[in-house]
Amino acid sequence: YQRILQRESLRKDLNKKLEIIFQTYGAELEAVRDLYEAQKNSPPVPRNMPPVAGCITWARHLLKRIEEPMQAFEANQAMLGESH
Repeated sequence: YQRILQRESLRKDLNKKLEIIFQTYGAELEAVRDLYEAQKNSPPVPRNMPPVAGCITWARHLLKRIEEPMQAFEANQAMLGESH
């Protein structure tokens, strides 16, 4: 990525796209927060699953929605560090 980032026009375009990605991720974080707040007292439990296990599954699903994009950001940290 470093050779690409040396070109000013490509760096500006990449910065714009990264800004959109981070805004989208921020919206996803807010959506997960809102979903958690709305369902935390009575989370949806899959059929044929014990209540406690269902609550744990629900919480892990929300965590996964947050962690997967963050892992992708961390994996591309060199590119992110160079572009800003």
